[in-house]
This record gives sequence, structure tokens and C-alpha cells, in this order.
Amino acid sequence: MGPLPASVYWRRRWAAIASVFTVLVLLASGTAAIARAAAAPEGDDTTSLASRPAAVSAPQQASPSPAAPGASVLQPGTEGPRSLQPEPEGAPPQSRPEGAPSLQPGPEGPPSATGEPPRALVEGGPDTSTAESSAPGTGERLLPDDAPRASSSAPSPAPVPPTGPVACTNEMLAVAAEVDRPEHRVGERPLLRLVVTNVSDQPCVRDLDPVRQEIVVWSADGSERLWSSNDCSSAQGVDLRTLVPGQPVASSVRWAGRTSEPGCPLERSTVPAGDYRVMSRVDDVISPPTPFVRTS
Repeated sequence: MGPLPASVYWRRRWAAIASVFTVLVLLASGTAAIARAAAAPEGDDTTSLASRPAAVSAPQQASPSPAAPGASVLQPGTEGPRSLQPEPEGAPPQSRPEGAPSLQPGPEGPPSATGEPPRALVEGGPDTSTAESSAPGTGERLLPDDAPRASSSAPSPAPVPPTGPVACTNEMLAVAAEVDRPEHRVGERPLLRLVVTNVSDQPCVRDLDPVRQEIVVWSADGSERLWSSNDCSSAQGVDLRTLVPGQPVASSVRWAGRTSEPGCPLERSTVPAGDYRVMSRVDDVISPPTPFVRTS
């Protein structure tokens, strides 16, 4: 025993024992907690879902589907193109509504400022994704004709609107029919052309899809329709062109020299020697007739 009273040493012993006991209790509690955590199953789905906010668990609404594209301002109307039938010689003129294009051919072809066929200069081209087909064995369908052509006179160009070129109206266009030569022998295949020209003072846009164009061969007096470029061709699509003032666009077809009818029946007769005329149109814009001769 030391110099202090015995009671002091006993208090120190009890304090040390209490401290050791407290440390042992804390160690036991921590070990039990770790054991329970290790024994618990991983990922309690019920607890996880219950603890999530309602906004997260709510299903997300589907996005609205995109709106269908609007119809083009140049979309074809419900009415089909009018026939290119000319008036028989000596027949009285037919009455027509005011402003409607005349279907009667003039005595001569369209005037030419230079005396030479005009050259095409356009932006755009046919939609190559659209399949074109014709009746087997005919090969008669309108195709773009890029042969060099001389320019025709045109008014001083007006500035293009900020929104771009306008749609071509019928009054802004002139259509002509051409034959590569004025005389062909029976058995030859004349090259027939349709030429459309922007005669206005500003660029404009027009659908030149083959189904909206047509070349027709008539008898000399215009009383008998002999052949049409649309009879044996089912080419159809959209061919938007920007037509520059005074810079015509041509399409052409090699005519086999035989008759045709709508639907392209298999029986087609050879057109004999004689005088004939060819006309063309773009929608309701119709050309004057162009004469040509077939010889034996």
C-alpha cells in the first residue's frame, strides 16, 4: 500500500475496471451490427421503390409524333390535263371559258428571236428515286434533252424575292413543239421535242414531271390523233425546276413511227407516208402545231 489511504486505491481500481467493461460492451455492439448487415439480403426492391420520389416512379409520357409534311404549292390538282386535240380545218371555233387556254393550234409555230432553238439553263432535275417505265418494246418516253440550245430574248430580270423563286403560272410560260428534221422516211425514228420557256422577267419554279408533259402526233388536218408520248409510258414523280427567264428547257422522245392509244395496246400500226403535225403541252399550256412529212 502507498502513502494514500486505502480507499483511494480501491476507487482507482473500480474506475479502471468500469472503463475496460465499457470498451468491451462497445466492441460487442459494433461486431453484432456488422454481422447483421452482412447477413441482410442485397437490394430490397420494395424498400428501394418505396423510397423513390413519386415523380421518378411515374411513367414518362410518349413524345408526340411529328406532323405530316404539308402539301406542296405545286402539287397536281384533281383534274387531269386537257387533250391536245386541235380543231379540224373548217370547223367553227369552240367556246371556252374566259382565261382558259385555247386548244386550237395556230397556223405557224412559236416565234423565235434568234431563229435558232434556245438553250436550256435550269436548276434542279428529275427525281431519280422515282422509277420510270414504258411498255415493253416501245422505249418511247419523254426524257430531259440537254443538247446545246441558243438563248432567246427575255426582259430585264427582276430581283428574286427574299423567299425564293415564285411558282410559274401558265402566263409565265411558252411551250413549243419541234422535230429534228422536217422530213423523215418511213422506218426512221424522228426525234420529237417539247420546249418550255420562262417568258417572264423573274425565275420561277415548275413541276416538269413527264406525266405533266405530252407530245402528240396528229394528221395534217388535225382530225385524227395518231400517237402520244403518254400512251405507252407510266413515268411519274416530281421534277421541280427553277426556270430562268429566256433560258428554255427541252424534253425529247424518239418516235417509233407507229400509232398508239391510251393504255398502249399491243397492236400498233405503222404511220404511212404523208403530211403530219406535232403538238406539245405542259399541263394546260399548249404549243402551236409544227408540221413535218413522212416519205416512202
